[in-house]
Amino acid sequence: MKKIALLTGLAALSLTLTACGSDTPSSSTTTASNQTATKPDTSEEDKKKAEEEAKQKAADEAKQKELAEKVKYAELTKTGFPNMTENKPELPQQTYDFIVANNKLFPAKTTADIQKLKGMADKTITAKHLNKNAAPYFNKVATFAGQVVNVEEAPIDGGDTVSILHVVDNNMQSYQVLMLKSSGDILQEDTVRFWGVPAGGSSFSNVSGGTTNVQLFVGGHVEKQK
Repeated sequence: MKKIALLTGLAALSLTLTACGSDTPSSSTTTASNQTATKPDTSEEDKKKAEEEAKQKAADEAKQKELAEKVKYAELTKTGFPNMTENKPELPQQTYDFIVANNKLFPAKTTADIQKLKGMADKTITAKHLNKNAAPYFNKVATFAGQVVNVEEAPIDGGDTVSILHVVDNNMQSYQVLMLKSSGDILQEDTVRFWGVPAGGSSFSNVSGGTTNVQLFVGGHVEKQK
């Protein structure tokens, strides 16, 4: 009886082990199959990663290009500014920042930008204000009219043009205007009006052997007056 019971027990254990053994490979196969089905496609991941990196690179390049465009004329002005007079003046930082913030207006090239520049002009700013202390106006647009004593132009890199005008008003106040576009058909002795941002006072030796005091401007636009 014990032997029968033992054999029965062994048989039952054998059946259990066999069942477990037969189930184990099946389970492993199923698991492996599931893993194969759910395992991410590395090539697809790499493709997505490459696309994301390309998009980020394009976005970074676009931002750099936008920044370069914003500071382009401010940097050109900063480079050329010391040549405005023999005193080698430096472009004030506040004026530089104003040009960057309004980079479409210095210079103003389109009709819309020219009108916007004119609309920003603070007509209460006079030569007396600038001669007393120009610093409070380094972030404002001012406008003055007078006769052209001298005007010069030269091409610069990128297809742009730099213009320098010396203008004297009816009160013999002198203005030196640096503008990064052509002055058009304006010539010496023409009467003009210009719009620009003040950049401080300076002086230069005149033909009479004396010194001429002058207010420096970064010009956005100039027009011949009828």
